[in-house]
Amino acid sequence: MGAGSAPRPGGRAPPTPAVVPGCTVSSSGEGAAPRWRLELLGGAALQGVAAGGAEAVRLPLDLRPAALLALLTLEGPQPRARLASLLWPASPETTARNNLRQLLRRLRQAAGEELVEDVEGRLRLSPQVAVDAAELELHATAGRYADVARQEGELLWGLDYDALPELGDWVHAQREHLRGVRAGALEQEAARLERAGALHPALEWNARLLELAPAQEAAHRRSMRLHAALGDRAAALRAFDRCRLALQRELDLEPSEETRALARDIERGRAGRSDPGAPAAAPAAPRAALLPTAILRPPVLAGRARVWAQLNAAWEARQSVFLYGEPGSGKTRLLTEFLASRGEDTLLVPGRPGDALVPYSTSVRLWRKLLARRPGAALPSWARRELAQLVPELSEEVPSRGGETDKARLFESLVELMRHTADGLGAIVTDDLQYIDTSSMETAGYLLARQAEGMELPRFMTGIRSHELAPEMEAQVQRLVDAGLAVRLHVEPLTAEEVVEMVRGLGPAFGDADALAPLLTRHTGGNPLFVVETLKSLMESGELSARLPERLPLSSRVEPVLSRRLKRLSLPALQLARLVAVAKDDFSPELAEEVLGVAPLDVAGYWQELLDGQFMRERWFTHDLLYEAVLREMPAPVRRWFHRRVAEALEARALPPSRIAPHWHEAGEVERAH
Repeated sequence: MGAGSAPRPGGRAPPTPAVVPGCTVSSSGEGAAPRWRLELLGGAALQGVAAGGAEAVRLPLDLRPAALLALLTLEGPQPRARLASLLWPASPETTARNNLRQLLRRLRQAAGEELVEDVEGRLRLSPQVAVDAAELELHATAGRYADVARQEGELLWGLDYDALPELGDWVHAQREHLRGVRAGALEQEAARLERAGALHPALEWNARLLELAPAQEAAHRRSMRLHAALGDRAAALRAFDRCRLALQRELDLEPSEETRALARDIERGRAGRSDPGAPAAAPAAPRAALLPTAILRPPVLAGRARVWAQLNAAWEARQSVFLYGEPGSGKTRLLTEFLASRGEDTLLVPGRPGDALVPYSTSVRLWRKLLARRPGAALPSWARRELAQLVPELSEEVPSRGGETDKARLFESLVELMRHTADGLGAIVTDDLQYIDTSSMETAGYLLARQAEGMELPRFMTGIRSHELAPEMEAQVQRLVDAGLAVRLHVEPLTAEEVVEMVRGLGPAFGDADALAPLLTRHTGGNPLFVVETLKSLMESGELSARLPERLPLSSRVEPVLSRRLKRLSLPALQLARLVAVAKDDFSPELAEEVLGVAPLDVAGYWQELLDGQFMRERWFTHDLLYEAVLREMPAPVRRWFHRRVAEALEARALPPSRIAPHWHEAGEVERAH
């Protein structure tokens, strides 16, 4: 027989699914549901029941089909031109586009249905395809850490993209990102177990975390604490030695004062028990409980007078608001406090990761909240039927969907829903708008247009992470702003003077605000969350009451925020940031051209991306935490490569050996450093 399954007694063989080139088909022999599952972790394969088939099949994928589906999964809908250029970089544009069409055709033949859809000129993965890599992120977001830990495969494992350098760089970056997701899940579960007093399981989870992220200092401290709490002081001190070696090897850094202080306490017998036979000590209460309550929610909303006035003006003009800001800039608190000052009834409908993959998913949550607000709402029967397409409990009669006419009826039914349930509601607040689906955004635009015609509706107040809204969503926002229906506002980083105001508002426990603020501003870039978390770490370690350390600490809450920001960069811009971090004072555009092998205009474009994203100011990072994050996220082989290339470039310029030697040393070529 061919690659399909054997014929059953009394019947003929089911059709053999077409095979994606470079793939073979194997039958699972199980009657799986007719839904496809894309496996990207630990390899690359599609599994499901092909149209016209009766049994589940598995379709291993080769380089390009796997990369195409991974791109659509992890980056969302993509223009054909970008996909074609990534998959066939050496081919003329016309040839690359034709190759992409052929690849899509072969995927369609293999599955017997469209796995990739074209929506307004952009390709996206069909909603009928479940993807393990997407589930990994959803599990992490939902706090299902055991499920995250079970998905251990490397992204596109076994596929070699060396012949496609830009695509290979993208795959490498995504692998690092997913490792970060796993590391975050392991960290959360290890912390939970430690708080619960489950010391041995906490050690096991923490050990897995350190395998993934050997330079994560907080995890090393946890290992030290757990061993000490179990009465094994020697193991706790060995954990400190491993921490010191890992930080030196990975980041060329020494342990922070917090870690060194913990090691001193353990050595002096102040942490845990020194008698291995004694019962394990209960874990200490979290240090955060000893912090002044002011730090948990700073009482002074520093540096926000200007944007508050803009919110007031928009409110009086009955305009909706799109409020942009970096994670941690205080968007949510600003909106919450502004609406509280107005004494208005509000409804919060946050965007969630994964919403963008399901049309109307954010809207449906809003509709259900409105219905719960007015459970006896007497909606017209036609409106109930229309809304029942997406909220089935509203009616047993559900009209068929499709076409612009049906969409218009659905939108009008939403207008009826608002009329009957939103009375007395001052505002609908949507946080994390960057997650919502385009269909929900379209419904919001329709409602705002009706509001402009005189309909009484709540204002829409939304928080958006800067630079994370998809281009088509930005276009919709711009249309609403151009029509005068909404305003676009920005929450800026705090200045040094505003950081002084913020720290003073926390009270005398946090020391001399005038002395502390310049250091905090340089370290954090004026991000309020980063300021607060740095102050917490300083207070917990006792360093606020003594002389401030040379290197301010990195909080575990800040690290993933910075990691996400770096992942938003295009690969060339990230490489440029890495070069700046490695070269430091020796960086120049000319050095970038030589090391990265790109033209001057390209360097200027990538640099502009770093400026627009507030990664750089003039010739250096906007704050020290970003610089440290770039170093921390850079794989060791990549960092060594950069040091080698910088050393070669500086030698060619005949610069003093004292400036070149450190780069040879970091490149691992010690003999050339002398």
